[in-house]
Amino acid sequence: MVSDASRWNEKYAAASLAPMLRVEPLLESHQRDIDGLLTPRTALDVAAGTCHAAVYLAKRGLHATALDCSAVGLALGEQLAKREGVAIETVTADLAVTELPGGPWSVVCCFRYLDRNLFPQMAAGLAPGGLLFYRTFNVHHLKKATAFNPEYVLQPGELAREFSTLEIRSLSDGDDPGENTSWIAARQPA
Repeated sequence: MVSDASRWNEKYAAASLAPMLRVEPLLESHQRDIDGLLTPRTALDVAAGTCHAAVYLAKRGLHATALDCSAVGLALGEQLAKREGVAIETVTADLAVTELPGGPWSVVCCFRYLDRNLFPQMAAGLAPGGLLFYRTFNVHHLKKATAFNPEYVLQPGELAREFSTLEIRSLSDGDDPGENTSWIAARQPA
């Protein structure tokens, strides 16, 4: 069986540097909240891939750390950061067996990756007033992608339940059959 790291390294080895920074809409829609963060102004991009979220957050003035199993993807992210005129820290780690760095983090974000065991660590790693941004596929994605593993989709209401200790800023939690992703933006109480 091919490991996640091998599979992703192979995928990214066949890729080239993105022609432009792709900003996750959830981050962009909460730019004012991000810009208003106080110290420590740190960010953790979980399952960062090629680090677009980390680079965007670094451009907003945060010290961004990108965490992923693929050293090849992270290397592309470092090139992207250099091209965009910022620096990011990268950490290669298998998220299935490695705990998240402890923080405190002003921002924790994760996009298109689901490991439910990380949810408590994401919330606990936030600094008081820190922000969580999370988006991934939900059960409605299975209608379009029938071969997709159903273990890796969120169920309706799951994000609100899993992050109930945080103050929800915005939420789309799988209730709309027309949306194939669920997302949450939430704040750690101060």
